[in-house]
Order: sequence, then structure tokens, then C-alpha cells
Amino acid sequence: MQALEKIIRERARALLASGQVTLVLGHGAGSVPFRTVPAFIDVPEDAERLVWNPFCVNNLAVYLPALAGAGRVAVVAKGCDARSLVTLIQEHQVPRNRVMILGLPCTGMVEPTRLVGAAGSLRGLSLTWDGDGTISVRDADGQRSLMVTDALQERCRLCEHNTPALADEMLGEPAPAMSGTAEKFAAAEALARRPAAERRAYWRTQVERCIRCYACRAACPACYCRTCFVDKNAPRWVSKANTADENWMFHAGRAFHLAGRCVECGECERVCPMGIPISALNRMLDHEVRERFDYVAGLDPEGVPPLGTFRSDDPDPESSEER
Repeated sequence: MQALEKIIRERARALLASGQVTLVLGHGAGSVPFRTVPAFIDVPEDAERLVWNPFCVNNLAVYLPALAGAGRVAVVAKGCDARSLVTLIQEHQVPRNRVMILGLPCTGMVEPTRLVGAAGSLRGLSLTWDGDGTISVRDADGQRSLMVTDALQERCRLCEHNTPALADEMLGEPAPAMSGTAEKFAAAEALARRPAAERRAYWRTQVERCIRCYACRAACPACYCRTCFVDKNAPRWVSKANTADENWMFHAGRAFHLAGRCVECGECERVCPMGIPISALNRMLDHEVRERFDYVAGLDPEGVPPLGTFRSDDPDPESSEER
């Protein structure tokens, strides 16, 4: 990762110095060793602020629609970032000629809570990248080493496309496939097989914890509507009451809006302060889209999401034997 970090900085510096782009969007160091922040670099000398490590979790595609007037933007893109960009390009939210995609092979991002030792806190934690796929962790329990692969976030372990499907330049060699992709839909299928009453009870238990902070909506690159359906007064889809029914209307409505568009970056679930398994709901609908339409989101910028078009041979459950 240190070698890639050097390449990112050199390429960003060269692109800005030559005037090929007006802005480079990447990752910068956070205030603690296990956090990063989005970095907006517009002068060559600031390229040194760019970092690449197992904590570069943000899906940077979420910022691209708002940067449409900033000239040509280069974005450092992991596999999930690039897939989100494909969706934004398909839906005319990001002009293809105004974005330069610097693709990065991704071997997965670390879940900070998995670094916690017996002391049970991330406070006082210091990290060292050993360069061979391991992290040296020092905290109140002393020093220990762990493999990055043993501390991966669940969304990364299940990732199918960790090498960008779309890139103007690839900074590094394609990454090996993640080990957990074969089990991606196992939980979704198991949940779908449960009786309807059990499914309703399960999701009611989950969404009644929701505080409607809308962090999931803010972090999602596909949630770019200027006015969300939950904020409309006429017609009013969702009231301001914080009840399980109203919360379910928000989460179910958002999930259906993402059907055939969600690239499973997992940002919605990562930022949720209440730990609601939002990705599981999105994955259930993704599985349905794949089964019915043989379509995987975020791979082909020339393609059209199944629910964004109409064909006379589309599956219609109301008139099929499934009814």
C-alpha cells in the first residue's frame, strides 16, 4: 500500500501541474491512525496529503455530482467507487468527459473495532503498516500484529469487484478476488425463505431503532435527489413521527429506489449510528434483480438499470405462473 500511495501522489501532482485536471479527489489522513477523510487537492504541492491505507473507506463517488462545475476532476477509485461512478454516468449525473477515474486495486478495508484488544478501547491506539499485509497495533495491552485480511469489513470480504470495472488509468495490478463472494447471498436467501410474518417481525425490530438521522442517505452516491421523497409535503409519503411503521416506509422506499442501482459499497450501513443492517435489505433486492433481469449494477456505463427502462419481455409476476 505504501508503493501505491507514492504512485497516487505522483500521478495527482503531475495531473494538476499539467492542467489535465483542476481537482484530485482522494483520501487524506484523519485525526487518528485508523481514520481517513476525503481530500480535495487543487494544487500540485498538496498532493503529499493523499494517503492510501486499509482505512480509506469512504466511497468518494458521492461527491462527484456536486463537483460537476469544478472542471475536470480526477478521482481515486476503489472497485465500489468505480461501480458507483458507472451508475452516476448512466443516469447523467456525472458527465463522462468531466471525470478521470484513477482505478486502484483494493484488497479490502479494515474494520476499526476489530483492532480493539482486551482493554476494549480504540483510544491510545497507534498503528504501523508492516508492508507485508500485516498491521502492528500498540495500545494499553501492549503491541501485537494482525493480518489485514483477518480484520476486514464484512462488505469487503463479500466484494465481487474489488478491481475497478471502469478506469481511465489503473494504478497498480488487479487485486485477487475476495474469499467470501460465494456466500454473498446466502443470508439474503435464508431470510427470504422465512415466513412473511417472521420477515416483517425481523425488519420491524431493526428499523424501530432508527432515529431518522438520514446518514445512510447522505453517504449513498445513488441518493442524489435534490428533494427526497421523505421530505415532500405534497404528497406526504412519510410523517415526522419516529415510529417503526414510518421508519420502515423510509427504509423500504429507499431500498426499492436503489434496486438495480446499489453497488453494495456498504457506506449506508457503515455510517448508521444505530447499527441497522441496511446492506442486508439492499442485498435482498439486488439478488432479486439478478435473478429476474440478469443484471449486475455498476459494471457497464452504456447499460441501463432494469428499473430505469421498459421492455415488452420484462418479467411480470402479475401475469406469470409465479402468481
